[in-house]
Amino acid sequence: MALLTPEEKEYFGQTMALNAMKHHFDYKLCPGCSSSVVRKDVSNLSVCCSWCSKEKDRTYEFCWQCLKEWKGPRPRSDRCDNVGCSNETLQILKNCEDIIFESVNNVSGCPCIRACPTCGVLVEHNKKECKNIVCPTCKKEFCFVCLKLTSECAGKRGMHFGPCADGMVAPRQTSIPTWQKQ
Repeated sequence: MALLTPEEKEYFGQTMALNAMKHHFDYKLCPGCSSSVVRKDVSNLSVCCSWCSKEKDRTYEFCWQCLKEWKGPRPRSDRCDNVGCSNETLQILKNCEDIIFESVNNVSGCPCIRACPTCGVLVEHNKKECKNIVCPTCKKEFCFVCLKLTSECAGKRGMHFGPCADGMVAPRQTSIPTWQKQ
């Protein structure tokens, strides 16, 4: 037990609530009112803030990506029409070099950075070991080449240093997978 002042109790209560939100929800602060907003549709960057809409007596939407008031048609998953709105993560995936594996045979045209197919975090292969990698965030093991879970890629052949079971290199990713926590 701790003897806390009312101010300290309030501070710890708010901090615990924010930490719980960060852990369980993908949320951002509305640029209009700074209230916490959770996206209902993760494939749509246009997000409506109910507080601002009520205050302004009109629908207030902002861009989940650039955090400016929404401009342009909706729904969109790539960007709004605000100048400078772009997804830096997608730019990294688009512009990264191809990897040259030291230990994996007969694989070419594979980007050196991938988004985890389970949670979307960016990962880079060390080029030295087998083609499988364990995501540091969700702890799922997947094939860096075909982007399938290791069990699906290797199948019964167990080819960790050779081509994937279907022989294909997954193309450069043009969207980021969203982790649906259970």
